Amino acid sequence: MLPKRYDAKDVERKWQKKWKREGIYRFRLDSNREVYSIDTPPPFTSGTLHMGHIYNHVWIDIVARYKRMKGFNVYFPQGFDCHGLPTELKVENELNVSKENREEFLKRCIEWTNLAIKRMREQFDRIGYSSDWDYSYRTMDDSYKRLVQKTLLIFYKKNLLYREKHPVLWCPRCETALAKAEIGHIEKDGKLYYIDLKIDDEHKITIATTRPEMMPACVAVLVHPQDERYKKFIGREAILPIFNRKVPIIADDSVDREFGTGAVYLCTFGDEQDIEWQKKYGLPIIEVIDKKGRMTENAGRYKGMKVEEARRKIAEDLIEIGSIRKIEKIKHQVVAHTERSSCRASIELIPLEQWFINVKDFIREIIETSRNMNWYPEYMLQRLIDWSEAMDWDWVISRQRIFGTPLPFWICSCGEIIPADESELPVDPRGTKRRCPKCGGMAIGEEDVCDCWVDSSITPLVISKWMEDDEFFKRTYPSSLRPQGYEIIRTWAFYTIYRCLILTDKACFKDLLINGMVAGPDGRKMSKSLGNVIEPDEPLKKYSADTIRQWAASGTLGDDYPFSWEECEHSHRFLTKFWNICRFIQIHLKDFDPKKKYEL
Repeated sequence: MLPKRYDAKDVERKWQKKWKREGIYRFRLDSNREVYSIDTPPPFTSGTLHMGHIYNHVWIDIVARYKRMKGFNVYFPQGFDCHGLPTELKVENELNVSKENREEFLKRCIEWTNLAIKRMREQFDRIGYSSDWDYSYRTMDDSYKRLVQKTLLIFYKKNLLYREKHPVLWCPRCETALAKAEIGHIEKDGKLYYIDLKIDDEHKITIATTRPEMMPACVAVLVHPQDERYKKFIGREAILPIFNRKVPIIADDSVDREFGTGAVYLCTFGDEQDIEWQKKYGLPIIEVIDKKGRMTENAGRYKGMKVEEARRKIAEDLIEIGSIRKIEKIKHQVVAHTERSSCRASIELIPLEQWFINVKDFIREIIETSRNMNWYPEYMLQRLIDWSEAMDWDWVISRQRIFGTPLPFWICSCGEIIPADESELPVDPRGTKRRCPKCGGMAIGEEDVCDCWVDSSITPLVISKWMEDDEFFKRTYPSSLRPQGYEIIRTWAFYTIYRCLILTDKACFKDLLINGMVAGPDGRKMSKSLGNVIEPDEPLKKYSADTIRQWAASGTLGDDYPFSWEECEHSHRFLTKFWNICRFIQIHLKDFDPKKKYEL
């Protein structure tokens, strides 16, 4: 007979031990049943699981359990995404370990990650997560890095991976290049400066900008060809105040006549539009901001100043010489380092030698492949299509970090690139040299590591043992299901679909299950600064794993879901009623014999 009161802690602990002892959820290699494989999202290991992870992974677990009950041989591995800037920031700031000693820093990153994985495993077990841990993976393991580097060599041989100097999105605080998918916009208070540029003794042209510190990098002023205010100036030159340098006035149809004064000063580089115009008109490149976010010698007397300091000082100097007509206080969207990072620093566009993967030439194939997958909810497919069609740059994959998968190349001063031999993977070229086969000189090992999305974009290949076990691969690839959040459609989904398509010539999964984000009880995004963060241990201690699972199951596909203590209480009461119903039925079934036939 069931006890009168349900003791969640004792019951859950009992069944968790039984599942582990008997291997209830083990993937059966010898089974003839149809395989259902799940490409689970590997949580980033800079901390512990948050409520968003719990929400997402409860959904995944429900699918896995349902498919087992339907008779499938469920392949349900769980990995961990180890590399990345957040872990480096934790080690640097919380453990006070300097990057100067690379070996020690790397060692501490690995220790931090192992501890985080241990905690996450405990949290997964606590919520009744039925993954098969025999197939767990970690992106920092040699076996994983070997496969990542192998895919990079394949891309290089296909001429899809290349190295060149190009303006890249650069975080001066973290001192690393970023992909477009790693940035976002933050609303900030700012100022719009109206600056007069002299044309001759009688004429001037006024530009409006939020960044007067870019003045030394100005290479042209652009106006719309049909703007009556400026038609007479097209083809002439404007003189930059302070710097007394002449720049051409160019007509271009893409200039917005309604913004500011309708005259734009083109600087190398203030934004992506500047890059397009600079290439279009073959204008020179003047670099005025360095990797540390300080002004270069091209900024003249402002050399060495931080960007914000130079902005203030140049504005003051322009006011002093009478070149600023007016200043407006505004709120504007600033490009910042927002994704997978607490950095939030403003981003600069700096021309640097970096590694790129050709994505732009495959947009049509990516969209076509995505259309042949089942998206739940269906409208989430449009997010991937919109992101793909807006892609105007290739994917910059090199990162100036320590804790990551090394790029397997050596670079010679003659321009020759020497790839690693496949037999030596995984390899770390950093701090090593190799003889250049072209000029006979010594090539230097690449110091950069991969963007962490390069690691995680091959998870369907890793879990299916691609290039390792052909029979296993046939049974488990493509993955039956890719569950993930909508906020990483433009990263994890996009890059995985693309990379796996190039490597296997097949779609990497059949179905995508897209969840929303978990908000705080106040409906706003969970943030420590807002004081609305709920840690998973809080509701688990107060209620039970089943209560939290019931709360998660009440969410709606694709929609954001605020955490609610009231909803947890409802879930708890529902489960109590369910327990009492079972007790009631059990009382009336004490003489029931399932072998007997009964008439209703």
